[in-house]
Amino acid sequence: MKKLNLFLFILILFIFQYSVLGVFFHIGRIPNLFVALVVSLAIIFGFEKSLGWTIFAGFLLDVGSTWLVGSGILTLVVILWLIDKMKAITEFRSKRYLFAVLLFLTAGVSGIAFDILIEIIFRIEKLFSPDVASLRHFSVIGKAYVLKTAYTAFSVIPVYFFARKFPKRSGIFLAGKKR
Repeated sequence: MKKLNLFLFILILFIFQYSVLGVFFHIGRIPNLFVALVVSLAIIFGFEKSLGWTIFAGFLLDVGSTWLVGSGILTLVVILWLIDKMKAITEFRSKRYLFAVLLFLTAGVSGIAFDILIEIIFRIEKLFSPDVASLRHFSVIGKAYVLKTAYTAFSVIPVYFFARKFPKRSGIFLAGKKR
C-alpha cells in the first residue's frame, strides 16, 4: 500500500508540476517539485530505497520536458547520491527548526545543482550529437532564477512532511478501505 500511495503521490506531483503551476508562476519561476521530492526521499528512505522512485520521477520529468529521455533521470540520481553522501542533515531531525532550515538549504542547493548538471548534460549531448537542438536550461542568474530556486526550496517543506507520512500510515489515498 505504501508503494501505491508513493506512486500516486509522484503522479500528482507530475500533474501539478506540468499543469497547475504554470498558471500561478511565470515560466522561468516554476519550482522544481521533482528536486523537492528527491531531497525528501533521500532524507526519509535513504539512497537504496528511493533509487527506484527517483528513476521513475526522472522518467516523468523527461517525459514532461523537451530534452532527451535519460537526462532528468541521470541528474536526479546524481542529486540523490550527493544528498546521501551528506548524512549530516539526518542527525538534526530532533531539532525541528534547525532541520527545517537545513532541509530548505539542501533543496535550494540541490535545485542549483540540478540546473548545473542538466546544462552540462545538454552541452555533452550537443557535442556528441550535433542534430540535437540547442537547449539552454540554466538561465542567467537574475530575479527569475533566484525566485525559482527559492520556490523550489520552499516547496520541499510540504513535500517532505507529506511524504514522510507514507512509512507510518498506509491509507492516505484510500481512506475508505479497511486495513
